[in-house]
Amino acid sequence: MARKVFGDSLKNAMGKTALSDDDVDMKRTSPTVARAQASVLEEDKHATRLIDPSSIRMSAVMDRIDPSDGLEELISSIREHGQKVPVLVRRIQDGSLEIVYGRRRLLACRELGQKVRATVMEMTSEEALIAQGVENNARQDPSFIERALFVAGIVRELGKTEESRKNAQTVAYRALQIDESLVSRMNRIATGIPVELIQAIGPAHGVGRRVWEKLFKLCEKDISRAQKVAGDIPRNLPGADRLNAAIALLTASKPSLPKSNLGDRVTVSRRGNRITIDVDPESVSHVEAAVRELLLNLLDRGQEGSASGHSDDPIS
Repeated sequence: MARKVFGDSLKNAMGKTALSDDDVDMKRTSPTVARAQASVLEEDKHATRLIDPSSIRMSAVMDRIDPSDGLEELISSIREHGQKVPVLVRRIQDGSLEIVYGRRRLLACRELGQKVRATVMEMTSEEALIAQGVENNARQDPSFIERALFVAGIVRELGKTEESRKNAQTVAYRALQIDESLVSRMNRIATGIPVELIQAIGPAHGVGRRVWEKLFKLCEKDISRAQKVAGDIPRNLPGADRLNAAIALLTASKPSLPKSNLGDRVTVSRRGNRITIDVDPESVSHVEAAVRELLLNLLDRGQEGSASGHSDDPIS
């Protein structure tokens, strides 16, 4: 599959150097040596290396909301049986290594403090993203929102201009093997729901596009409220129930605020000739000073203050 998608780029990734003049002469004069060299190079195409996992960086486009979720089981498996399946990494322009797929195996080896078995290839960003999408669809069951976030990540990284956006969408539907029209809808949903709300809900495996699209439309109406409800979603619920809880919170009518002439910190009530002022603890000293000043001003007015009747009203 790799050779079909990426052609002969594997040769350079494996560090093969050009043959010297002596090698060329030997190849011409010794068919046996030539066959041996060809055999070695063919074997090298399928060879893996043991690499320090700290030297491999994560790519900008993630395919899981939380790659470390459930990682303990994989760590235990690798500790007991070893790493059976190599990860794929690519060399980028500055010579460093970047993960293409196998993030969880990479993280597990980091946790174990052991080298990760990896295949190294030279790949373009587009080739790497297509390989990442195809591999992850084959090896795991990504949820709808994880696939949508992957699409949004591809569009963000490769479609930074109007001209490159079309190519980014093409890469996305090739990577996920989905219809082009669905790429646009998935990108709209993933970018229209606040990231903190998506993280609060989680992958929500088994929930399809229609439910996430319903949440997206609610977020469109009031994005600031959607950001706030993220903290109100119970974390002890399964993912699908957290998604339904988010929809319920955004569907519920906003609570009406109690009316008050003086705001929430001070309330004034009157019964007969008694006026009662309730003040929050932080405002007591300020309100008390203001009331005393008002009473002094009224008393200083003499008859004018008495005529108003306020000076005779006891205050508690």
